[in-house]
Amino acid sequence: MQRFYIVEKEDLGSRELGQKIRTALISHHKEIDENNPQCVVTVGGDGTFLHAVHKFKHISEVVFVGLHTGTLGFFTNYEKDEVDTLIDHLLNQTPVIESTHLIEARITHEQTVTILEALNEVRIENIVRTQEIQVYINQELMEIFRGNGLCVSGQAGSTAYNRSIGGAIIVPGIDVLQLTEISGIHNKAYQSIRSPLVLPKDTSITLISDNFKGAKILYDHHVLDLDDVSKVEIITSTKKVNMARYRPTSYIKRLHCLF
Repeated sequence: MQRFYIVEKEDLGSRELGQKIRTALISHHKEIDENNPQCVVTVGGDGTFLHAVHKFKHISEVVFVGLHTGTLGFFTNYEKDEVDTLIDHLLNQTPVIESTHLIEARITHEQTVTILEALNEVRIENIVRTQEIQVYINQELMEIFRGNGLCVSGQAGSTAYNRSIGGAIIVPGIDVLQLTEISGIHNKAYQSIRSPLVLPKDTSITLISDNFKGAKILYDHHVLDLDDVSKVEIITSTKKVNMARYRPTSYIKRLHCLF
């Protein structure tokens, strides 16, 4: 790794640790490169990591590694008191690369199609009124959902918003899409599948409504209105996020520590 960039949370402690890493790497003749870094170091929590992914996801070969100073650090491998260890690993070790696919959403407007990408999840929510959505799996109608909305996550996002609404946690190495309801309506008149639905990664999930007015699509920390939208298709993207693992990490231990 010769070219690097650091994305920091805005608090003083994170900025100081970011500067320490920056100074150490420069002193070993590494170059700061915001346009085409080989390695992006995040200093913060999972929110900081997601910001970095969205900033650099257009660079296919970039790798990410995180130092945890925030409230939740599922994507980060080092605690803030391990900054010297991280610096040593960046300078002297070759990481194992763990890659995970992004999720892609194709949004059909009246005249155009917008493509969005997310690491954790893409979800449609309407807190103004009951949202009716026709759910197609590989162009085959599965159900008509009524409720607040639906969430589609990948493996990486299974422990994020998906988990908080009752979705399944998916361990690394299982490349899937998961469809989870958000406050579905279930009575004598209206029913839906209720349970999280785990699907192969090459599945197409199409969400259609005659009226998305008031609904929003949320992709990680970003949000867009769906007022003029008729259809949202969600698939596994061909793009990947590459995470640098400089030392063995236990997924079960991470679950135990965080939850």
